[in-house]
Amino acid sequence: MDFPKDWPDGCPPPDAEDATGDVFRVVKHNPPEPADLLSYIEMGRRVDARPCLRRGVSVFREFEGAAHLRKTFPQMGRFIPKGALQPEHGKTKSTGKQPLHTTWWSYEGVNRASLFSVISEEG
Repeated sequence: MDFPKDWPDGCPPPDAEDATGDVFRVVKHNPPEPADLLSYIEMGRRVDARPCLRRGVSVFREFEGAAHLRKTFPQMGRFIPKGALQPEHGKTKSTGKQPLHTTWWSYEGVNRASLFSVISEEG
């Protein structure tokens, strides 16, 4: 299990932990598609963000965090899937201003979308 070779040194950060437990994300499709679980770098967005954070996928440890994001930014999507992460899926670390926000750095070859199932729909 390796991270992509083009990632910067120290990415993910040394204090990131093995991915474990349930996480939630706002997506546009049911079931989630690979495009719903891209990092900022894969989307070509947030070029001003820290390089390592751009390589992770934003998720929430509690449903409420994703529900708040969906309500605040409805253009992000109307579905909230839950994913069950295991150590073989990568590393995670609590990041951002919201305490529930987590960055997930997945190992190369992980089919991220296949780990998620929609549990909530709005609209």
